[in-house]
Amino acid sequence: MSDLQIGLGMLGVLVVASVFAFNWWQERQFRRGAEESFVSRHDDILLDQQASATPPTPTRPIQADEHEQRIEPRMEPQLEAASQEPRTRPVALDTALPQPEVDYIVEMRAGEFVVVEHLAKLQQQLVGLGRRIVYSGFDYQTKTWGPLTLDAARYTAVRAAIQLVDRSGPVTQEQLQMFGAAMRESAHQMSAIADLPEFAPALQQAAKLDEFCAEVDVVVGINVIARTGQMFHGTKIRALAEAAGFRLGPDGVFHIADEHGGSLFSLDNQQSDPFLIDKIRSMITPGVTFLLDVPKVGNGLKAFDRMVAISRSMADSLDGMLADDNRVLLNDTGLDKIRNQLRAIYAAMEHRGIQPGSPLALRLFS
Repeated sequence: MSDLQIGLGMLGVLVVASVFAFNWWQERQFRRGAEESFVSRHDDILLDQQASATPPTPTRPIQADEHEQRIEPRMEPQLEAASQEPRTRPVALDTALPQPEVDYIVEMRAGEFVVVEHLAKLQQQLVGLGRRIVYSGFDYQTKTWGPLTLDAARYTAVRAAIQLVDRSGPVTQEQLQMFGAAMRESAHQMSAIADLPEFAPALQQAAKLDEFCAEVDVVVGINVIARTGQMFHGTKIRALAEAAGFRLGPDGVFHIADEHGGSLFSLDNQQSDPFLIDKIRSMITPGVTFLLDVPKVGNGLKAFDRMVAISRSMADSLDGMLADDNRVLLNDTGLDKIRNQLRAIYAAMEHRGIQPGSPLALRLFS
């Protein structure tokens, strides 16, 4: 083999080796770049999902006035957040429920729970109207309406009602407008919808209801008066009253309680001085008056007969006489006339759907 052939062979081997070396180096550089490209610089998604199964504790409670950024949160966390806010101290709530027969009712509906703090503010604001306001809330768990309690925040809707009539007269247009404005503003603060009925029909209803109440709003009085030249002593009156079942109230009037603890009928001094516990021993009076507040007493005829029996017994013990407000002596004929009037009143009330002595009657005649 010639030198030329040997040199060419060695040159060929060297070229082949160079090609293999270059290819190895290039492959290594490519592999290193690929590894760097595929190494993740982010957290593992599956690990993130497992870690997020437990929700993080919020850094601050949701504020009640953050309605511009309305969120559809889960219900329970929002309740816990709302309960952490400082609360406005409410006054005692009326436990009566709104009734369309005697109330102008506004319903507020919220997409979420109604914020209790806003209800407390609304309640305090409406006290200034000088009318009776009653509330009810719709509990999303029981799906029922019930008396509103400001300690519970599980209401998705709330009803507030202003009473149309009481013994001070019917509600005025100005009072309705103030009530409606307060309800609109409160609904806006709670991102709720306030459903306000028209005022005109409510004012007409109030006028008619007030007219009816005036017809049946009667107080029956029976007087026990002393004979000419005589007086009754306070200590004797007290002894007879307590023996008959009366109890002296802080108002200086004796009351007999009904089965619910209300006043069935009362015994008052004919003169302006009340029967105060520290003065009754030295009191003298020309007469006393038994009073029956007709629409506020259930089974009023039975109560009237009991009042007649006690008044007769007291008149005998005091050597007095039964008389009406004009000091005309009352006999059986006069008492029967009063009974007939009571029957007519009670029939009219029942026809109107207002049972005497019922919670509804007690609201109207307060």
